[in-house]
Amino acid sequence: MARDIVFVKWGGSIITDKNRPLTPNTAMISRLAAELKPLLSEYSILLGHGSGSFGHWAAREFAKLKDKNPQLYAVKVHAVAARLNQIVVDTLADHDLPAFQFPPSAIIFSRDDNPSRLCLGALGEVLRAAYLPVTYGDAVPDAKRGGTIFSTERVFFTLNSSLKPRRIVLITSVDGVYTADPLKDPNAERIPEITPENFPNIRKSLGGSHGIDVTGGMLSKVETMLALVRTSPWLESVVITSAEKGHMSAAINGKPVGTVIRGD
Repeated sequence: MARDIVFVKWGGSIITDKNRPLTPNTAMISRLAAELKPLLSEYSILLGHGSGSFGHWAAREFAKLKDKNPQLYAVKVHAVAARLNQIVVDTLADHDLPAFQFPPSAIIFSRDDNPSRLCLGALGEVLRAAYLPVTYGDAVPDAKRGGTIFSTERVFFTLNSSLKPRRIVLITSVDGVYTADPLKDPNAERIPEITPENFPNIRKSLGGSHGIDVTGGMLSKVETMLALVRTSPWLESVVITSAEKGHMSAAINGKPVGTVIRGD
């Protein structure tokens, strides 16, 4: 019997110190690897991770190349993001997890910031053979722009229709989506579930900003993932939750943690 496919993302804000360039949080990577290990016997998992203080630092450091030499800009950002990916994969291997690297730059070709060709090759077979493919936020080649950035969520979005995951789990620095920044506002309330029906009211409560997001882009992330579940009948839910011990396992198993986004 085929196992359910689950996409899992480890946020860059939890596996790196975003205030210090090129600084991995090795203790967190190791703990998450240990928690993920027993789940591979039940699910086919595509693991992705953010670039944190690696890729985001590189994007700023080499920004002057973006217009002058976009190919070189993409290559330099990719090289730095790949350093963190190597650390993650090495740690997974230390925990005896069968991890293989699948950089987006090797499987996605873009034209004017839109995926124009997927070169999935062995990715589906690797998943079905109970290995652990690992992707990440990366710069990818672009036929018109020279290079463009694909976040891990965007990689998941691009691969969704081909691999048809049952669930997507996003591990972040906060336990779901809140009505305000929970690190600053003691009255912030966690939103347990988001659907197409309740999102308009939820969005109003968030206003034009996204103070709910301590790492940037939570509102956009929710809108993207809501669009995904609405148009993908195979996708049961997207779960946004924290890295607190046990939360990743619970989310992968479909238990209620964090904020659950459903299309129904």
